[in-house]
Amino acid sequence: MTPAPTGRTGDGYPGRGVPPRPDRPQGPPRSREVPRPRPPQDPRQGPPAEPRTPWDDYNQNQPPQHPQGRDPRAGQQQRDPRDPSYQPRDPRDPSYQQRPEYPRNGGHPQQPGQQQTPGRQQAGYGQQAPSHQQNPGYQQNPSYQRVDRAAQGMRSVDETHIPRGTRRRVPQNPEELRHPEDLRPASSHQSGYGEEGYGEDGYSEDGADENDLLESGERDGRGRRRAGSRRKDRLTPVQRRRRKIIFRSVAGVLAIFLFLTSYSLYGALSAPGNMSNQARIAEWARGHGAGFAVSWMENQQYQNNKPKTGGGLSPQQLADLAPPSSTPTLAKNDPLLPPMKPFVPNPAPGEGSWQPAVVVNGDPVIQIAKLRSDPQHLEYLSAVAWMDQKHASFVLHPGSQQPGTAGYNQTDHLSGDQFKNLIATWNGAFLLNPNDAHGGFYLNGKTYGTLVPGAASEVFYKDGTMNVGSWNSGAGFQMAPNVVGVRQNLQLLVDNGQINPQVNSDDKKLWGVTIKNAYFVWRSGIGITANGDIVYAMGPALSVPTLAELLQRAGAVRGMELDINPEWVSYMTYDGSKDPASPVPTKLLDFARTGQRYFSTEERDFVAVYSR
Repeated sequence: MTPAPTGRTGDGYPGRGVPPRPDRPQGPPRSREVPRPRPPQDPRQGPPAEPRTPWDDYNQNQPPQHPQGRDPRAGQQQRDPRDPSYQPRDPRDPSYQQRPEYPRNGGHPQQPGQQQTPGRQQAGYGQQAPSHQQNPGYQQNPSYQRVDRAAQGMRSVDETHIPRGTRRRVPQNPEELRHPEDLRPASSHQSGYGEEGYGEDGYSEDGADENDLLESGERDGRGRRRAGSRRKDRLTPVQRRRRKIIFRSVAGVLAIFLFLTSYSLYGALSAPGNMSNQARIAEWARGHGAGFAVSWMENQQYQNNKPKTGGGLSPQQLADLAPPSSTPTLAKNDPLLPPMKPFVPNPAPGEGSWQPAVVVNGDPVIQIAKLRSDPQHLEYLSAVAWMDQKHASFVLHPGSQQPGTAGYNQTDHLSGDQFKNLIATWNGAFLLNPNDAHGGFYLNGKTYGTLVPGAASEVFYKDGTMNVGSWNSGAGFQMAPNVVGVRQNLQLLVDNGQINPQVNSDDKKLWGVTIKNAYFVWRSGIGITANGDIVYAMGPALSVPTLAELLQRAGAVRGMELDINPEWVSYMTYDGSKDPASPVPTKLLDFARTGQRYFSTEERDFVAVYSR
């Protein structure tokens, strides 16, 4: 039974569109009832390789078998007419013997002077083959065999016709699409002979030829198809419809996902605030489950931009350490603090000395000191701000996103009457959503998250004072009527005047999941002294251990880490003596954010300091 057409050209291969052609060499059948045809030849692989014939093994010009039993040209050397050096004999040469003519119906050659009978010629012509072809030992000349093979390669229109819509495109120049390795001479295994795994008839044992297993152009690194895959033009309509449904479903899901992602990211980028777009994208990613990617990128950025070791202070830094040319008059009972113990063996002049930053009625409410925080990174100055609680009050403000302003009686920025007596502000702590801080937020009766017992906490009271300690550790660190605000973040760095022994631990619950605690980056921290005063520390090249030691040398008996990275660390003092409605900010160090950061919508919580 002839298999149904499948869209391929009529190549005589079973199951490929047309039945085998009887005029082609089929070879002996092997394990099948139907003889195997010659494998198809891809047009882009150049001219087809000629199949082997018995004449391929013909090495000598053997004399043909003649009816009379002898060759009229016996004794003469036979030469191939295709030989370039071949020159035909001149008929006028006396030694030339012309080949006698043989009758069409077989028999003896015509003798000179003998006439052939017309009736005898008509009776034998077309009814039987010549006698020399009836001879079993007859072999046809190779030149005629070559012409026969060329005729066999020709096909009729019926055999090569393909219905519209299933025709395969044939390249205009097949040589341009051939692989360099395809230009090699045809080896024996390509023609189907002399290779292990191929039968005597030139076909593989499993009935599949190499050219059939590899589609045109899909061989030797140019896109070999996966095993089991099928060409699209060989799929059934049901399979094509199923593939189309699957493709459209996946494309629809991806389109919806991209739309929602783009819409959410656009909302984060267009939200009010003064953050950079880079910081907004990082915040958006952390809030949508991609915090691990942001942390990985921050760690990679740190590896490429580590703080330099060694070196020395620049002239500008040395000028910042020098005492001011003019100092305000201070009250006799409020002198400046004694200098801090330096971290380097040869400190610069003024390193670690306290200078008044905000003076109210002769009282130095805020004093600042600058010094290098470790003996390896000698090009970076850290800073400490000391605040007198007897002359200052502290207010906790929520951020527009962390934790949000809904339900709180404080705003996410400073404006109007909030500028009156404003003397300082500082940044908040780690994110509350996701809960990188491992703690909660409480302000005026509303709690965001959960206040975790034992977590390091900034506690704000109704009288404007504040404290730093472990939540639920005793009086003043429990929920009470006089507590108006609590901001928690990680664990205490300094407790009872001692540095936490776990400062070198890699526990994410202790020091966060963003940048490793051993990295020297922008960090900030807050602490309280034995006298109840507040100290704030910050620096561009601080690790968790050096931040803890900096707070300890500033006099803190309890201290905690606040936010890190240059986008979030900030401390400013303000001077409203000229215009109380528009105080002038002064940065403690040269960090990334502007000095007017909290004069417009701020995404994260912060603390404002007012003079009493």
